[in-house]
Parts: sequence; C-alpha cells; structure tokens
Amino acid sequence: ARAAKATGQYLNSILAKIEVTNAGYDEAIMLNEHGHVAEGSGENIFIVREGRVYTPPTADGVLEGITRDTIIELCEAEGLPFAERTLTRSDLIVADEVFYTGTAAEIVPVREIDHHFIGEPGPVTKTMQERYRAIVEGRDEVFARYLEYVE
Repeated sequence: ARAAKATGQYLNSILAKIEVTNAGYDEAIMLNEHGHVAEGSGENIFIVREGRVYTPPTADGVLEGITRDTIIELCEAEGLPFAERTLTRSDLIVADEVFYTGTAAEIVPVREIDHHFIGEPGPVTKTMQERYRAIVEGRDEVFARYLEYVE
C-alpha cells in the first residue's frame, strides 16, 4: 500500500469545500476544535442580531483577514454596535443576517444554513456591500487611505 502525506495552510478548507459542494451546498461553515463557529472555507463570517454585528475572535481560530478588518472599521463608521464574540451554531440560526467577507468574495450574504432560511440580504449586509463597493471604486473619501493609485 502507498500513502501520501498532505500538508498545507488551506488543505482543510479545500476538503470542506469539496464536501459541501458534493452535498449540494455553496459554501462551508468551519467549526473550531471546540465546535464553535470559526469561518467559511475561505472567508470570515459575520452575523447580525438585533442590530448588533458579531464575528468570532481570532482566538477562535479565524484568519485575521483584511476585509474582516475593513468591516469592523465600517461598523464603527456606520455607528453599528460591533463585538468579537465566540459564536455557536445556534447563533447562526437565530441571526437576523449572516454574511461572509473575503478578498475574492468581498461581502456575500448567506441566505440559508442547513435548510434554515435566513432570508434575503438585510439592511446591514446591504450597507456593508454598498460601502465596501464605494471604497474599492474610490468613491468613499473616509476610506481613501485604503487605495493606492498606480499610473
């Protein structure tokens, strides 16, 4: 018998993405070793509950993403209460809104989790999408420092 050793930063994420795609889903929600919500296969996750925005702390095994940091700053700019908090699977189900963030994904609403309908993108998700789009298109003077113009 032959065996192969596979290592890599994103191997678990790739395997999770393959598994959920084969099961008919679009994306995975990764849990940490304690069973708490960590992130997607390549994105950070945020929930909105009763007007407050939450994301797992980096201590729960999440990537310190640039887009994640941008959303945290946008919450402050928009006057939205924000906290890093350990999230459970139950928190996902009772959330009013859930969205992913990432360099490639930007801001993506989550509409359904394990056959539980979250709903259409809510007001916080839409605000984050619109504000983020304005930043990357150079239309948001408050966050102009995020851009580096190249000639």
